[in-house]
Amino acid sequence: MCGPASGWSKIALLVLVLGICIHIAGWATTNWMVYSTTSGAVDIEVGLWRMESCTSGVCEDTAVASQYETGAFNGVRAMETITFCLAVFTAILLIIYMCSQMESRQTFAAVIMILLYIAGGASFIGMVIFITTIPDPFEVSWSLGLTVIAMTLILIAGTLMIPDAFEASYDDDSDVEDDDDYFGTSRRNAVSPSMRGNGPSSRGITPISYRGEGNRWRSY
Repeated sequence: MCGPASGWSKIALLVLVLGICIHIAGWATTNWMVYSTTSGAVDIEVGLWRMESCTSGVCEDTAVASQYETGAFNGVRAMETITFCLAVFTAILLIIYMCSQMESRQTFAAVIMILLYIAGGASFIGMVIFITTIPDPFEVSWSLGLTVIAMTLILIAGTLMIPDAFEASYDDDSDVEDDDDYFGTSRRNAVSPSMRGNGPSSRGITPISYRGEGNRWRSY
């Protein structure tokens, strides 16, 4: 991946993309609630947007019947749609975060983390509304299960952003100042002339032997 991204953010993006794909599968399919007679003569599958009803082997795919479009049902639609929009928007932000040089990276990562938690929370609220208001004799089905898996992955992606959101940011090595010796001179510059040439090896730099600018000290 491009940019100065951490390993945690890379994993978060992969987990988030997987969660979005699974959420779309659950959000768009028609198996949120199902009803089937014991004889199998009537089989009804209802999703958030479409439903399929089969009678004596003859099936028809239609929009959700008005009898199922209650206020709670529309609330579930809204929550799961908010989850989808937030997850996609946050994935875009995460790609920008990974590929861009920016200041306040911790703040940006914290925003991504919070948005992912909000997306997961919205999905959870939608599922709670759906389960508590499902009409008889319907039962929940696998489309809701896919949404549960997607919500879990979205929350995991948010958790993976915690290190980026809270770890201390460090500057480049070029910003670190060199340690000074007791002369107030950088250690990298404290080299005697004899050490630069082919002359005899130096006996070391001391307050007595040092001969720098202005000949401040005498040699032995």
